[in-house]
Amino acid sequence: MGAVFNALYDHRETMRSVLVREEARAGVMAEVYGRLTGRPGVVIAQGAFLANVTLGAIEGYLSSSPMLLMGDLSDHAPYSAHSPYQSGAGEYGTWDAKGLFSAITKQTMVAYNGAHAVQCTELAIKHAMSGQRGPVAVLYHSQSLRGRVGPETRPQLYGLDSYLPPAAPQADDGAVREAARVLAAAERPVIIAGNGVRVSQAYEALATLAANLGAAVRDPGGRDETWSKRLRQSESQAARSAPADFDSTGCRAAQCVMDVPG
Repeated sequence: MGAVFNALYDHRETMRSVLVREEARAGVMAEVYGRLTGRPGVVIAQGAFLANVTLGAIEGYLSSSPMLLMGDLSDHAPYSAHSPYQSGAGEYGTWDAKGLFSAITKQTMVAYNGAHAVQCTELAIKHAMSGQRGPVAVLYHSQSLRGRVGPETRPQLYGLDSYLPPAAPQADDGAVREAARVLAAAERPVIIAGNGVRVSQAYEALATLAANLGAAVRDPGGRDETWSKRLRQSESQAARSAPADFDSTGCRAAQCVMDVPG
Protein backbone atom coordinates (compact mmCIF):
# COMPACT_ATOMS: atom_id res chain seq x y z
CA MET A 1 0.00 0.00 0.00
CA GLY A 2 3.04 2.25 0.10
CA ALA A 3 2.61 3.15 -3.57
CA VAL A 4 -0.98 4.27 -2.92
CA PHE A 5 0.02 6.36 0.09
CA ASN A 6 2.93 7.97 -1.78
CA ALA A 7 0.60 8.87 -4.65
CA LEU A 8 -1.40 11.05 -2.26
CA TYR A 9 1.49 13.53 -2.29
CA ASP A 10 0.42 14.72 -5.74
CA HIS A 11 -3.10 15.39 -4.44
CA ARG A 12 -2.30 17.07 -1.14
CA GLU A 13 -4.27 20.19 -2.17
CA THR A 14 -7.50 18.18 -2.20
CA MET A 15 -6.79 15.18 0.05
CA ARG A 16 -5.39 15.48 3.55
CA SER A 17 -3.30 12.57 4.79
CA VAL A 18 -2.34 12.05 8.45
CA LEU A 19 0.51 9.70 9.33
CA VAL A 20 -0.11 8.03 12.70
CA ARG A 21 2.20 6.07 14.99
CA GLU A 22 0.04 2.97 15.07
CA GLU A 23 -2.90 1.63 13.05
CA ALA A 24 -5.35 1.36 15.96
CA ARG A 25 -5.26 5.14 16.33
CA ALA A 26 -6.01 5.51 12.63
CA GLY A 27 -9.09 3.31 13.04
CA VAL A 28 -10.46 5.42 15.87
CA MET A 29 -9.68 8.66 14.00
CA ALA A 30 -11.46 7.41 10.87
CA GLU A 31 -14.52 6.37 12.87
CA VAL A 32 -14.73 9.75 14.60
CA TYR A 33 -14.32 11.56 11.27
CA GLY A 34 -17.12 9.51 9.73
CA ARG A 35 -19.32 10.03 12.79
CA LEU A 36 -18.90 13.83 12.83
CA THR A 37 -18.93 14.59 9.10
CA GLY A 38 -21.06 11.86 7.58
CA ARG A 39 -18.26 11.23 5.04
CA PRO A 40 -16.05 8.12 5.07
CA GLY A 41 -12.89 8.28 7.15
CA VAL A 42 -10.19 6.39 5.24
CA VAL A 43 -7.48 4.12 6.68
CA ILE A 44 -4.59 2.79 4.54
CA ALA A 45 -2.33 0.10 5.98
CA GLN A 46 -0.31 -2.93 4.96
CA GLY A 47 -1.79 -6.41 5.18
CA ALA A 48 -1.96 -7.81 8.69
CA PHE A 49 -1.29 -4.42 10.25
CA LEU A 50 -4.68 -3.22 9.01
CA ALA A 51 -6.17 -5.68 11.52
CA ASN A 52 -5.18 -3.23 14.26
CA VAL A 53 -8.03 -0.90 13.18
CA THR A 54 -10.65 -3.39 14.39
CA LEU A 55 -11.59 -1.37 17.50
CA GLY A 56 -12.52 1.68 15.42
CA ALA A 57 -14.17 -0.47 12.74
CA ILE A 58 -16.35 -2.30 15.27
CA GLU A 59 -17.48 1.03 16.73
CA GLY A 60 -18.24 2.26 13.22
CA TYR A 61 -20.15 -0.92 12.41
CA LEU A 62 -22.30 -0.64 15.53
CA SER A 63 -22.75 3.15 15.26
CA SER A 64 -23.31 3.45 11.49
CA SER A 65 -20.21 5.58 10.90
CA PRO A 66 -19.01 5.49 7.27
CA MET A 67 -15.42 4.25 6.94
CA LEU A 68 -13.18 2.99 4.12
CA LEU A 69 -10.47 0.48 5.07
CA MET A 70 -7.81 -0.11 2.40
CA GLY A 71 -5.14 -2.78 2.75
CA ASP A 72 -3.14 -5.26 0.67
CA LEU A 73 -2.91 -9.03 1.02
CA SER A 74 0.92 -9.11 1.12
CA ASP A 75 0.66 -12.13 -1.18
CA HIS A 76 3.41 -11.50 -3.75
CA ALA A 77 1.66 -13.20 -6.68
CA PRO A 78 2.15 -15.46 -8.56
CA TYR A 79 3.67 -17.23 -5.55
CA SER A 80 0.88 -16.48 -3.08
CA ALA A 81 1.44 -19.80 -1.29
CA HIS A 82 5.09 -18.87 -0.63
CA SER A 83 4.57 -15.33 0.69
CA PRO A 84 5.81 -13.95 4.02
CA TYR A 85 4.04 -15.29 7.07
CA GLN A 86 1.77 -12.20 7.28
CA SER A 87 0.10 -12.90 3.91
CA GLY A 88 -3.69 -12.67 4.20
CA ALA A 89 -4.58 -14.31 0.89
CA GLY A 90 -6.40 -17.17 2.58
CA GLU A 91 -4.25 -19.71 0.72
CA TYR A 92 -2.45 -22.66 2.28
CA GLY A 93 -0.29 -21.45 5.16
CA THR A 94 -1.73 -17.92 5.20
CA TRP A 95 -4.41 -16.18 7.23
CA ASP A 96 -7.78 -15.16 5.79
CA ALA A 97 -7.95 -11.36 5.64
CA LYS A 98 -11.32 -11.31 3.89
CA GLY A 99 -12.83 -13.54 6.55
CA LEU A 100 -11.55 -11.32 9.34
CA PHE A 101 -12.78 -8.02 7.92
CA SER A 102 -16.10 -9.49 6.75
CA ALA A 103 -16.97 -9.98 10.42
CA ILE A 104 -16.66 -6.26 11.29
CA THR A 105 -17.67 -4.43 8.09
CA LYS A 106 -20.76 -3.99 5.96
CA GLN A 107 -18.89 -5.37 2.98
CA THR A 108 -15.37 -6.64 2.23
CA MET A 109 -14.07 -6.85 -1.33
CA VAL A 110 -10.87 -8.28 -2.80
CA ALA A 111 -9.48 -6.63 -5.96
CA TYR A 112 -7.49 -8.91 -8.30
CA ASN A 113 -6.39 -6.54 -11.08
CA GLY A 114 -6.00 -2.83 -11.75
CA ALA A 115 -9.44 -2.24 -13.25
CA HIS A 116 -11.04 -4.31 -10.52
CA ALA A 117 -9.22 -2.22 -7.90
CA VAL A 118 -10.71 1.00 -9.25
CA GLN A 119 -14.22 -0.45 -9.33
CA CYS A 120 -13.98 -2.03 -5.89
CA THR A 121 -12.81 1.26 -4.38
CA GLU A 122 -15.72 3.14 -5.90
CA LEU A 123 -18.19 0.48 -4.83
CA ALA A 124 -16.76 0.60 -1.31
CA ILE A 125 -17.51 4.31 -1.05
CA LYS A 126 -21.05 3.63 -2.24
CA HIS A 127 -21.65 0.92 0.35
CA ALA A 128 -20.13 3.00 3.15
CA MET A 129 -22.45 5.92 2.36
CA SER A 130 -25.74 4.30 1.36
CA GLY A 131 -28.44 2.62 3.40
CA GLN A 132 -27.28 1.86 6.94
CA ARG A 133 -23.85 3.50 6.79
CA GLY A 134 -20.77 1.80 8.13
CA PRO A 135 -17.22 0.57 7.46
CA VAL A 136 -16.30 -1.15 4.18
CA ALA A 137 -12.95 -2.84 3.45
CA VAL A 138 -11.08 -3.22 0.14
CA LEU A 139 -8.20 -5.70 0.11
CA TYR A 140 -5.85 -5.40 -2.86
CA HIS A 141 -4.20 -8.48 -4.35
CA SER A 142 -0.60 -7.76 -5.37
CA GLN A 143 -1.55 -8.13 -9.04
CA SER A 144 -4.05 -5.29 -8.70
CA LEU A 145 -1.41 -2.95 -7.26
CA ARG A 146 1.04 -3.76 -10.05
CA GLY A 147 -1.58 -3.60 -12.80
CA ARG A 148 -2.29 -0.68 -15.08
CA VAL A 149 -5.66 0.78 -16.03
CA GLY A 150 -5.85 1.93 -19.63
CA PRO A 151 -8.13 2.09 -22.66
CA GLU A 152 -8.31 -1.70 -22.89
CA THR A 153 -9.04 -2.24 -19.20
CA ARG A 154 -11.14 0.76 -18.29
CA PRO A 155 -13.59 -0.34 -15.55
CA GLN A 156 -17.31 0.26 -15.74
CA LEU A 157 -17.99 3.07 -13.27
CA TYR A 158 -21.31 4.29 -11.98
CA GLY A 159 -22.76 7.78 -12.07
CA LEU A 160 -22.37 9.79 -8.88
CA ASP A 161 -26.12 10.25 -8.40
CA SER A 162 -26.65 6.54 -7.81
CA TYR A 163 -24.03 6.62 -5.05
CA LEU A 164 -25.89 9.21 -2.98
CA PRO A 165 -28.03 7.90 -0.12
CA PRO A 166 -31.71 7.61 -1.09
CA ALA A 167 -34.30 10.02 0.25
CA ALA A 168 -35.59 9.14 3.70
CA PRO A 169 -38.98 7.40 3.65
CA GLN A 170 -41.89 9.61 4.62
CA ALA A 171 -44.02 8.78 7.64
CA ASP A 172 -47.75 8.17 7.30
CA ASP A 173 -49.59 11.52 7.41
CA GLY A 174 -52.30 10.21 9.71
CA ALA A 175 -49.77 8.82 12.17
CA VAL A 176 -47.88 12.13 12.18
CA ARG A 177 -51.05 14.12 12.90
CA GLU A 178 -52.01 11.77 15.73
CA ALA A 179 -48.53 11.99 17.24
CA ALA A 180 -48.65 15.80 17.01
CA ARG A 181 -52.03 15.84 18.75
CA VAL A 182 -50.83 13.64 21.61
CA LEU A 183 -47.61 15.60 22.06
CA ALA A 184 -49.36 18.97 21.99
CA ALA A 185 -51.70 17.82 24.76
CA ALA A 186 -48.93 16.39 26.93
CA GLU A 187 -47.86 18.31 30.03
CA ARG A 188 -44.55 16.51 30.64
CA PRO A 189 -43.30 15.18 27.28
CA VAL A 190 -39.97 13.38 26.95
CA ILE A 191 -38.20 12.62 23.67
CA ILE A 192 -36.16 9.40 23.52
CA ALA A 193 -33.72 10.05 20.64
CA GLY A 194 -31.62 7.23 19.22
CA ASN A 195 -28.74 6.87 16.79
CA GLY A 196 -30.95 7.75 13.83
CA VAL A 197 -30.81 11.44 14.79
CA ARG A 198 -27.02 11.42 14.46
CA VAL A 199 -26.99 9.37 11.25
CA SER A 200 -29.47 11.74 9.58
CA GLN A 201 -27.80 14.84 11.10
CA ALA A 202 -31.19 15.92 12.44
CA TYR A 203 -29.86 17.85 15.45
CA GLU A 204 -31.58 21.14 14.59
CA ALA A 205 -34.89 19.40 13.90
CA LEU A 206 -34.63 17.63 17.26
CA ALA A 207 -33.75 20.90 19.03
CA THR A 208 -36.65 22.72 17.39
CA LEU A 209 -39.12 20.01 18.34
CA ALA A 210 -37.84 19.89 21.93
CA ALA A 211 -38.06 23.67 22.25
CA ASN A 212 -41.60 23.85 20.83
CA LEU A 213 -42.83 21.08 23.12
CA GLY A 214 -40.83 22.11 26.17
CA ALA A 215 -39.66 18.51 26.23
CA ALA A 216 -36.61 16.87 27.75
CA VAL A 217 -34.37 14.82 25.47
CA ARG A 218 -32.91 11.49 26.54
CA ASP A 219 -31.01 8.72 24.77
CA PRO A 220 -32.39 5.15 24.95
CA GLY A 221 -30.41 4.60 28.16
CA GLY A 222 -32.21 7.48 29.88
CA ARG A 223 -29.16 9.80 29.85
CA ASP A 224 -29.22 13.45 28.83
CA GLU A 225 -25.44 13.80 28.31
CA THR A 226 -25.68 12.35 24.80
CA TRP A 227 -27.83 15.18 23.48
CA SER A 228 -27.71 18.17 25.84
CA LYS A 229 -24.23 19.35 24.82
CA ARG A 230 -24.91 18.79 21.13
CA LEU A 231 -28.17 20.73 21.28
CA ARG A 232 -26.52 23.63 23.11
CA GLN A 233 -23.87 23.84 20.39
CA SER A 234 -26.43 24.23 17.64
CA GLU A 235 -26.45 27.69 16.10
CA SER A 236 -30.23 27.83 15.78
CA GLN A 237 -32.26 29.85 18.27
CA ALA A 238 -34.44 26.81 18.81
CA ALA A 239 -31.46 24.75 19.89
CA ARG A 240 -30.26 27.46 22.27
CA SER A 241 -33.66 27.60 23.91
CA ALA A 242 -34.10 23.83 24.08
CA PRO A 243 -34.26 22.50 27.65
CA ALA A 244 -31.00 20.91 28.70
CA ASP A 245 -31.66 20.15 32.36
CA PHE A 246 -34.34 17.70 33.39
CA ASP A 247 -34.43 15.78 36.66
CA SER A 248 -34.26 12.03 36.11
CA THR A 249 -37.46 11.66 38.11
CA GLY A 250 -39.14 13.62 35.32
CA CYS A 251 -38.67 10.68 32.97
CA ARG A 252 -40.43 8.36 35.40
CA ALA A 253 -43.26 10.85 35.82
CA ALA A 254 -43.49 11.70 32.11
CA GLN A 255 -46.99 11.97 30.75
CA CYS A 256 -45.98 11.35 27.14
CA VAL A 257 -42.84 9.74 25.74
CA MET A 258 -41.84 10.18 22.10
CA ASP A 259 -39.45 7.56 20.77
CA VAL A 260 -37.18 8.67 17.87
CA PRO A 261 -35.62 5.31 16.95
CA GLY A 262 -32.10 4.66 15.74
